[in-house]
Amino acid sequence: MTTAERASPIRRILIALDASPPSIAALEAAAALAVRINAELFGVFIEDVNLLRLAGLPFAAEIGVLAPRTRPFATDEMEQHLRAQRVRAEEALVRVAERLQLRWSFRVARGQIVPELLAAAMEADLMALGSMSTQMIRRAWLGSTTQALMARAARPLLIAPHGATVRLPIAVVYTDSPGSAQALALAQYVCERLGDGELVVLLIADDAEQEERLRRTAAARLEASRATVRYRWLVEADANALARALRAERAGTLVFATDVGELDAQSLRQLLERMDVAVLLVRDGGQTSLSTTVVAKENKKR
Repeated sequence: MTTAERASPIRRILIALDASPPSIAALEAAAALAVRINAELFGVFIEDVNLLRLAGLPFAAEIGVLAPRTRPFATDEMEQHLRAQRVRAEEALVRVAERLQLRWSFRVARGQIVPELLAAAMEADLMALGSMSTQMIRRAWLGSTTQALMARAARPLLIAPHGATVRLPIAVVYTDSPGSAQALALAQYVCERLGDGELVVLLIADDAEQEERLRRTAAARLEASRATVRYRWLVEADANALARALRAERAGTLVFATDVGELDAQSLRQLLERMDVAVLLVRDGGQTSLSTTVVAKENKKR
């Protein structure tokens, strides 16, 4: 292992796969980033135990989309459906990884989706998710799974709308919060790995004095950065203000921390509806250190 690999805070990227368009979009975005940072792709497919329980109920039925017909839906049919979905998910991972010559691994787990993903995330350094809650919705609504992971994940999250990848310029929201300091460090790292490009620091301040203090603090943290850094002052960090700033700066990626008050799940949903940008989300207290856990019972290509 090289010195650069040991120093990298992102060596393994978990992708929550279910073969849906949002999860494939997340896979493509994660793979594009993995190429630049020499990371492994770690695909996880969760067999949702709640769906299996529902299929086992006597009143469970399948309703046709094009015709108002219902028919009984049994557990064995759900098992068959999940197997087919799992195969498609793994095939998608293999295609992308082999095309880009990336290391990859794939795991299947059965249980409730959020707890299983949270457990798997402890063996990765970043988790990639699609932004939509269902294939039938074309707008970038955040699903309940994504919102739960936003609140509980101990690793940074990559949320990628269809067609979006982590690209320059990188914009990062910075306040005086502990989480925003972590977000700044992650943004600096990604920006430098993408080619020492432009890093836009969005300073959230009520007045000029606070803005100047935040600027000095951020500049000190970025003193050794090879990126071209510029600053932009925002009084608020709501979806409208962020969208205007991202457009003005032509930003391709937004990095922010969950302890910045205005940037809740609703604001993020509104932002993703307006902008085709990838979002890197950092929780205060979340970890970005190297992952050393060895994954058992998995298919792996080296």
